[in-house]
Amino acid sequence: MPPSIHPVDLVATLRQRNLTPAIIFLTSRRACDEAMQSFERSQVTLPKTQQEQIARVLAQVTEQYPSIAEHPLIDTVQRIGVAAHHAGHLPSWKIAVEELMRTGSLDAVFATTTLAAGVDFPARTVVVTQSSIRKARDFTDLTASEIQQLAGRAGRRGKDLVGFAVITPSPYIDLTVLTKGLTGQPEAIHSQFVISYPMVLNLLKAHPREQIQSILAKSFAQFQLNQRTAVLETKLDGLRVEMEPFGPRVCSDWITQWQVFDQARKRKKPRGLSARQESPDVAARLHFLTPGRVVGLIRGRGIILRQYRSKGQHAPMVTLLRDGGSLNECPASIVTQVFDRTFDCEETSAYPWCTPQTLEQLTHHLLDLPPRLPILPILTHQHEEIPLDSSIIQTLGDFACPTCPSRQACQRDFPRASRVRQEIQRHMKSIQALQTSLWHRFQERIDVLERFGYLNATAQLTADGEWARLIRIDHSLLITELIRAEAFGAIDPPLLAAVMASIAHDDDRPGSFPRGSAGLVTLLFQVRKLAESLVPHEAPPMLRADVAALTERWVADQTLTWIGLARLTTMAEGDMFRLFARTIEFLSQLKTLKATHPSLAESADRAIAGMRRGVLEELP
Repeated sequence: MPPSIHPVDLVATLRQRNLTPAIIFLTSRRACDEAMQSFERSQVTLPKTQQEQIARVLAQVTEQYPSIAEHPLIDTVQRIGVAAHHAGHLPSWKIAVEELMRTGSLDAVFATTTLAAGVDFPARTVVVTQSSIRKARDFTDLTASEIQQLAGRAGRRGKDLVGFAVITPSPYIDLTVLTKGLTGQPEAIHSQFVISYPMVLNLLKAHPREQIQSILAKSFAQFQLNQRTAVLETKLDGLRVEMEPFGPRVCSDWITQWQVFDQARKRKKPRGLSARQESPDVAARLHFLTPGRVVGLIRGRGIILRQYRSKGQHAPMVTLLRDGGSLNECPASIVTQVFDRTFDCEETSAYPWCTPQTLEQLTHHLLDLPPRLPILPILTHQHEEIPLDSSIIQTLGDFACPTCPSRQACQRDFPRASRVRQEIQRHMKSIQALQTSLWHRFQERIDVLERFGYLNATAQLTADGEWARLIRIDHSLLITELIRAEAFGAIDPPLLAAVMASIAHDDDRPGSFPRGSAGLVTLLFQVRKLAESLVPHEAPPMLRADVAALTERWVADQTLTWIGLARLTTMAEGDMFRLFARTIEFLSQLKTLKATHPSLAESADRAIAGMRRGVLEELP
């Protein structure tokens, strides 16, 4: 959506106030393009000297990147002195815009927030027209880091004594979000360390198995896990102090003894404990679904208010506080992630299961949560320990509790002691999970690789493992299994490139594309079938047939120009470039298999040669 102030009027005001050059951040690519279109009928033009300066800079850039010579925005940029910069443009055009800004030739650039990170692109002024950003197919509030990145572009070192961050009025802007972002601390950095199958193979190739755990322990990911462990250990120490008054009495484990006695006294069995078996994932999470815990759901996030079992099926259920303050009763299986974040929750025995003050506080906490939270690693066991069924208790006479001198004390202290012990057990499990989660994931990868024959029983690389370790890209297990299944036997370069493009592409942005060949449709069906069979071990790619067909056309028809290809699809040129660049990266991995799969390596080499032409030759 464009800013509420018309783009032409906004740029004119910035010029009058001597606030140029400026970067005007908009919500989407479309908003940037619409802002540029609004200047097509503008009667205001730059002085001739500035137009000539823009022409000279563009001529210099065009010598290195010929693809921008026929760019449709050149006339507007040269005449008006404004440009657009977003991911839908070719890298060569973005380089040209950056060079124009660096030389002070432009007065304004309309850009998305992607410009704020990772590009040396300062300006005298930044204009913020939004407090949210489009991610996937929804809008989310800007984080403090993103807001500070935007504002941080204001002011050019050596040219400006001060930079200006201007917020324009808009019905789509939330000043509270921007104020908190400008004055608050940026979000913490979280490790994105992923233990992939190629990593496991290459580590086992270079190091003995017994040394790898110490290598993982030196990672930044484990460093952050250790920090979280230290916090839990401090809490655990406090809980142990709180537990000291509830030490051994007549019974060494009086808490368990009283719990079973109380159940027998009330003639109640632990509901569903012996009759119902939960899936390992759900069973492992149940221990952590306590009141006040923040959890990730299939859609969105929530805070647990209580955990219980349904009356009929005895299925594990949770009461959730969700966005907007709604309360939902849901199966525990709806929880997909357990976050390492809890809030104080004063419980009650009736709906809404917490005090009104607690509910109000939790609602505010839920709204204020940062976009990313550390996930609590939970170790999943295939055979969870099942508590003792009270059906083995025959009569109350089997217990010493009725005549025990500690009976009154046990009855009085049991609720608090049981709660504290559960907290201790929960913290101990969390600490164990944090300390061993990386190694546990590494072991899981080893088990899968052994099952598929890439490792032997002693975790040594097999012949297949030796070449599979060279495939160091996403969806590596799918690709190596396709190779082993001879899905790429005697495959033509256009087909190979098309399949690799469908595996590499991870954007669900809709559009229109050319049709693929019958051979491509058949091959993609086989790939999709294999990908589905690997779901327990590796997340499947999108496998879009339309982007595969676009790639196939580009490689198969060597007379097709880049402009001609762009006319066959609604896909933005920048997206096309990234698709092809990533496809070339995937093909380059296959090219390394000359020793073991010479035919496939040769086909990959020819596919790369067929793709590297026109725009794709301009950048490495």
